[in-house]
Amino acid sequence: MSSAEDSEKLIEVLNEELGLTPYEAKAYIALVSYGPLSPNGLNQKCGIPRPRTYDVLNSLVGKGLIMEQPGKPRMYAAVNPQAGLERLAAGFERRMLGQLEDKKRTVRMLVSSLSKLHDKSRETQLQGERVWVTRRDSAFIAKYCEAIRNVEEELVIATSAPVPPEMDVLHAVEDILRRKKTVRVVRQITPEWTREGLDRYEELIMLGDRVRHLEYDGLRYAIFDKKDTVLVFPASGGSQLAAWISLPPLATILHDHFETLYEKGQPALPLLRKIRDAKA
Repeated sequence: MSSAEDSEKLIEVLNEELGLTPYEAKAYIALVSYGPLSPNGLNQKCGIPRPRTYDVLNSLVGKGLIMEQPGKPRMYAAVNPQAGLERLAAGFERRMLGQLEDKKRTVRMLVSSLSKLHDKSRETQLQGERVWVTRRDSAFIAKYCEAIRNVEEELVIATSAPVPPEMDVLHAVEDILRRKKTVRVVRQITPEWTREGLDRYEELIMLGDRVRHLEYDGLRYAIFDKKDTVLVFPASGGSQLAAWISLPPLATILHDHFETLYEKGQPALPLLRKIRDAKA
């Protein structure tokens, strides 16, 4: 690759990645490559239009990439690239942190306003049979955790998943256990679980999570207070689907099914500890 091609590539990177204008990038590369230059010398080296020369140079000075030496003519030289570009990056970081804080303030404001609207709309929702289907994605997990935290008496779960649920779900379960709500689970405890997953699950069991191990490969579901049910279907096309159903008769039928599974299961803690000890 020729020197000219190298320069063009550097100009492109400075423009696209660091936000310099094409003229600023050309001027900066020229000053790094040729050393100190007057505005006229810079025109000759990189062809920046004369009316734009001083604006470009003043902008580069302001960004800390070059410095100005007074005199007749004025001379401009590149600051050591390591110092200049690191200063430029530090400026980006300050601005990005400022923008992040602005967005966080906006989120807090929106959460406050929209939560009130959401709570009000929930109060006025039509009661009765409601069914809706969604993907089992991050939005589902957030809704699922909200439903867990809203449990008034009992949550029961039957699952064939080979690994523990997401950490957000475990935190939600912990919350209701600390509020002395009943949680019962039928599931498999398998060697696929990580040591961290086993330890975390034992903590929940010690808090009162009544978990029973059962080699179960049937329907995955959760029942909230014998009223609402979530069914999770096998993955199809790369993603799982979940159905949220507000239908107490269905919840009752599945709750009876759960009781049968629960009776067949064995306390999970001994097996959990055995698998964990084998990983030590």
